[in-house]
Amino acid sequence: MHPILKIAFKLAVFFLALLLITRLFGWFTLDQIEIWFTEAQNQPIVWLVSIVIGLMLLDLLFSIPTIWVSIFAGFFLGFGTGFTTVLCGLTLAAICAYELGTRWGEALLDKLITSPEERRRLHDDFLEYGPLMILLSRSAPMLPEISYCIAGLSKMPRARFMLFFLIGHIPYALITTYAGSQSALDTPYPAIVG
Repeated sequence: MHPILKIAFKLAVFFLALLLITRLFGWFTLDQIEIWFTEAQNQPIVWLVSIVIGLMLLDLLFSIPTIWVSIFAGFFLGFGTGFTTVLCGLTLAAICAYELGTRWGEALLDKLITSPEERRRLHDDFLEYGPLMILLSRSAPMLPEISYCIAGLSKMPRARFMLFFLIGHIPYALITTYAGSQSALDTPYPAIVG
């Protein structure tokens, strides 16, 4: 098995275990998130912004429906503020995952992949194919977090990582927050189309 797939699979198992724990305890459900947004809408805007950014950061560990967080951000904050907030939250989460991979990735990699040849192959191949993985990462749950961690672990240059992250995530943030800004909680059709 290719080293990138091997480490991605092991990280996915870890994130799936966390997902099962959150679902078992009923944490971070869509209904809870909607209630938080609804209750915070009468508070200063900083509350809504904090909820969006906080949920994006929590998505690093717990699988939170970020598409709905983005749609709610567009609905409750409006398109401009929602887009800026979502992009900031996604960027902070990506930077945190990248830095965690940079800082503790080698120690984790030594435990997950024991062969020096496979570790070298992981580094080399991710530097070649990782940009595509980062560009497309929002298309599947848990793939963004795994991609960001492997990017840090592979020592992908930060500027290159951020370039491909922004190319892939600006359209995502634009579409979801715009769809949310054009929707209503009782008629979410633009959000569903988006």
